[in-house]
Amino acid sequence: MAIPMATTGTATFDQIAIVTGVVGLLYVAMAVFLWRERTGRVTLIGRLADTIGRLDGVPRWAALSPYIHVVSLLACAFGVWWDIAVHIDKGRDTGPFGTPAHYPIFFGILGVIVTGVLPIALAGKPLPARTIKLTKSWRIPCSAALILVCGTFALVGFPLDDTWHRLFGEDVTLWGPTHLLMIGGVVFSIFARLLAVAEVEQLMGMNKRRLFQEVASVGALLIAWDLFSTEFNYGVPQFPLILHPLLIAFGAAMGFTILRARRGPGITFGALAIYLAVRGIIAWAVNQPLGEILGHFPLLIVEAILVEAVALALGNKNRFRLGLVAGALIGTVGVVAEYAWSQVWMPIAWPSSILPSALGYGVVVGAGAGLVGAWLATRYAEVAGEQRATDVRNTRPAVIRRTHQLGAIGLLAVVATVFFCVPRSAEPGVTGTVSLERVATGAEPTAYITVKLDPATAADDARWFEALAWQGGGRVLHPMQKVADGTYRSADALPMYGKWKSMIRLHTGQRDMTAMWVYAPEDAAIEKPAIQVSDGQTVAFVNEQLTLRREERTDVPRWMWNGGYALLGVVGLLEIAGIAWLVGRGARGGRLRAAHLAAGERERETA
Repeated sequence: MAIPMATTGTATFDQIAIVTGVVGLLYVAMAVFLWRERTGRVTLIGRLADTIGRLDGVPRWAALSPYIHVVSLLACAFGVWWDIAVHIDKGRDTGPFGTPAHYPIFFGILGVIVTGVLPIALAGKPLPARTIKLTKSWRIPCSAALILVCGTFALVGFPLDDTWHRLFGEDVTLWGPTHLLMIGGVVFSIFARLLAVAEVEQLMGMNKRRLFQEVASVGALLIAWDLFSTEFNYGVPQFPLILHPLLIAFGAAMGFTILRARRGPGITFGALAIYLAVRGIIAWAVNQPLGEILGHFPLLIVEAILVEAVALALGNKNRFRLGLVAGALIGTVGVVAEYAWSQVWMPIAWPSSILPSALGYGVVVGAGAGLVGAWLATRYAEVAGEQRATDVRNTRPAVIRRTHQLGAIGLLAVVATVFFCVPRSAEPGVTGTVSLERVATGAEPTAYITVKLDPATAADDARWFEALAWQGGGRVLHPMQKVADGTYRSADALPMYGKWKSMIRLHTGQRDMTAMWVYAPEDAAIEKPAIQVSDGQTVAFVNEQLTLRREERTDVPRWMWNGGYALLGVVGLLEIAGIAWLVGRGARGGRLRAAHLAAGERERETA
């Protein structure tokens, strides 16, 4: 019979009331604003949009959104990195607003939604060639619809997160379904921002200010994409290490290709500079003023150089060739560069044993991501009415279908490879005999941990073999150093008191991830007893989810877990489909507009 467990990390009535009230007030305010603007009444926001539109040389519907969107993205990114650091340092929270870090995430997501609503309310001529028809006289840009959809998906993650915790207990991992839903919605909204830049370019042409917005958007994409790697960057990953180089290759190849496939030499370094500056400032802010764990991050310098070098050698006329070659190099040379960087600064240095699989999978993911970036760059160019993209030879149905096929092949290659590497396993049969070398005693004991493995070869060629303590007011991470065949000693002492949770983690092969307890406090809220390993005790390595996610319920049927992740997959596919359809719709409009303008030009020449 299953033992009922207490529910942790769920919202109290007052928190539910706060969330409902804030969201309700915002939606009422947006409804009033929509009604007034669509009925021709003057609003302060409309006047502000008119003023900024005149200054920036853009339509009123495109005037405010770029600024609100960038503030919202920064709030979300800062909040997520802060929130994850709090969980690693202090453990679980008590609901949607259990920590201050949830506030910037929440209001950042609301800001993304506002970014979509504003152009819907302010939509008026001039509009892009292809729009979404809401009523007979009300059409909206495709980018506005896409941002609103992405923001809505992200916001839905908040109540679903509370429901998930009530059903399954608290999953203290970034890659929980509802967490990915919130993060994914915000990340995907950046593709809509790039679409909006292209729509404005179609109407007003390109200038330095709009070019900077495009570069900043790609920089934001690099920053936001790094959110998916946060557990690796903080040193507490809960999924196979092979995913870290793959995620880096994916984001770098896609982001840099989107930008360099359309623009001139050196442009990727602008996006790189924004990425490094903002990512570094956020890491410093979370670590220093807020006193939480320091977040590390990949450099992406070599990846940017590779894209620039390929564009210099091959040109960017054939965008898919550029994406394919540059992506393949990022998946190999770029991965080797990040391997070297991991030895210098990453909390978990990649072992040399990971390189064969990292390079094998990396070339597939990098090349596939390059094709996806090339597809997006091609569609954005068509939306913008770029002459090269809308040349008659490039707009034939067969040519367009081929670009769709290449983009789909690239996306399928990336998704299939990443999902193949995600599953974890935990092979039983490894035990460790523990020796404790006390450093501090009394109320706050610490000790070096020596483990004699059985079998002695269990840690040979391990992806990581480390001593970890977390959620006791910080994070302690030390590699296990070999002192004899089958015997390893922690590089420093582990705490065994208070709220600390101390363990030895072992990750072998592609996906086997196990751990053994050293110390854990009693947790009455989830009915878990205290754990204290004694000197000379033999302890079995178990599935590490039982240690890292102590709060999760173990009495929930497997089909419910599978259903939750399947729902996330469906939502993700819907968002990807929405991006493809709306970007493709905008591109069709750009091609038609360019053809119409070209026909008019020919008529004037022959007149």
